[in-house]
Amino acid sequence: MKLQNKINIRFLLVTLVVFAAAGVLFYFALGQVVDQNIREMLSSRKANVLLYLKNNESDKIVQVSPDHSIFIKPIAKTPEFSHLSDTLAYDVDEKELIPYRKLVFSAEVGPNLYEVTILQSLLESEDLQAIIISFMIFLFLLILLAIFFTNKWLSGKAWKPFFRSSLLLKSWKISENKPVHFDHTGISEFDQMNRTLEEMMAKMQADFVNLKEFTENASHELQTPLAIIKSKLELMLNDGKLPVIQRKQLHEIFQTVIRLSKLNEALLLLSKIENRQFADPSEVDLCSLIRARISYLEELFELKQIDLSINLDIPVVISIHPTLAEILVNNLISNALNHNTNPGRFIISSRKEEIVFSNAGNMVELDSSRIFKRFVKESKSEQSNGLGLAIVNEICAANRLKLEYSWCDQLHSFSLSKRLDSLS
Repeated sequence: MKLQNKINIRFLLVTLVVFAAAGVLFYFALGQVVDQNIREMLSSRKANVLLYLKNNESDKIVQVSPDHSIFIKPIAKTPEFSHLSDTLAYDVDEKELIPYRKLVFSAEVGPNLYEVTILQSLLESEDLQAIIISFMIFLFLLILLAIFFTNKWLSGKAWKPFFRSSLLLKSWKISENKPVHFDHTGISEFDQMNRTLEEMMAKMQADFVNLKEFTENASHELQTPLAIIKSKLELMLNDGKLPVIQRKQLHEIFQTVIRLSKLNEALLLLSKIENRQFADPSEVDLCSLIRARISYLEELFELKQIDLSINLDIPVVISIHPTLAEILVNNLISNALNHNTNPGRFIISSRKEEIVFSNAGNMVELDSSRIFKRFVKESKSEQSNGLGLAIVNEICAANRLKLEYSWCDQLHSFSLSKRLDSLS
């Protein structure tokens, strides 16, 4: 969820709680005001009734008012009383029972004593309360909506500089050694963040250049002495005067130097892939590339008695640097060749946007969480340095390709396909 939406939701929830509490308080306060108003009306009518009784003789007193809201009847001598209550009474005009506030009190006028009942309709008061409450609810909802959209609009304007900075960060590439400058926003927090990002990105670019130069220089400096050592060892191995034991030892050293040279080249390649030094991708047909590589290694497959089955009728074209495409295909085929059985099987098939490499090998399923890590070797083959699949995995990650391992029908399968986000 976006921060802006989260803030708006929380703000609305707090506002809703405050409005709800205010609405409850307002409802009870309104009830008190209406109740007080009813009491005052009854008190006023009581005073008018007492005045009416004093100004009229007992035989001229009307016991029931025309609107049936006042009832007067003579009573025997009794202690003075007055009480207030709510009741329901039938209304002739409304033709239904409606709520009333009833005031019953005694009135002593000369020698006569009367019981007076005054009814005050609550229907108008309840209707007024309902109208006021409905209006207040409508007003609260209107205020909530106004606050929500106003806050969303203001937040959208306030967060625009942040989204511009985020867009610039997404398009930034560390390999493009260009200084990055963010726009001045006028908001101190965003300006401070942008200054920090500019300093951090400048330092990252400087570190990247230094690391790239160090990697290239270190690799170059290592390759030169390794090449010298190999040439010297070759000369020594060609010396026919060497004893057999020394020749064997020198041969082992020579093989170790070759492996060390290959390891250095693989690590350098991994560094270049991670640093995105292979730019300018182009459309490459993997099926054509695989056919050419298989044709080159066909005799080696026959020598190891590996049964080849190739079905590449459906072309698979990906966007990748041609050099990386060759390394990708070479490593997957070499992996199947080095870790196959003798005799063995190797199947390459293409489907829509996918190529599957399946080979025989160890009769156990490999750990898919480890096989793509560096220096992880599932076999003791001296030809493997544990970096082949790691390089394949890095190439796939850098070019939006999906690499998956599976074990089925005693075959180890590696499927290569385009990621969903690259297809959209």
